[in-house]
Amino acid sequence: MEIDEISKYLSTITVGFLAAYLGSLLALKKFKKEKLWDERREIYKEVIEAFEELGCWSEYMRASHCCEPTINVNVSFDDPVRVISKRSAIGGLFLSEAFQKVLEEANIKLSQIRFQINEESMPDLDSERERAEWLFILSKEIKGAVNEYLPKLVSVAKEEIPK
Repeated sequence: MEIDEISKYLSTITVGFLAAYLGSLLALKKFKKEKLWDERREIYKEVIEAFEELGCWSEYMRASHCCEPTINVNVSFDDPVRVISKRSAIGGLFLSEAFQKVLEEANIKLSQIRFQINEESMPDLDSERERAEWLFILSKEIKGAVNEYLPKLVSVAKEEIPK
């Protein structure tokens, strides 16, 4: 075998190896990008659902207090607040900066509302009526925060959808 024949086979093998290597790099990069988006999508969904549940809780408390008809559903306050707080603290690992910023602002606002309402009204919780009034005030403030931040979060999430 001559050098020309060896170089002909060697060049073919080298070109094939380089093409396979570059192809696998591009595929891996695309896979990682899709995997990151899947993680983000799950977190976005979890956070947006938590805000929606808070809004549902607020509306249920308001309707109950105002003696309006309500559908008896299991709505919770603590679980969605915990999800929002947790994702606000550790979401920077997966979330975009814009979504993380809005989520942190919302978490701070929810914390301020709870602290403010507790400070102003907590000593008055001796009777069922006073507790209902306290829940009504809390639900009204929480609903305002949900109405303020939920559209922002949805908007940021929509902007990040891959095309």
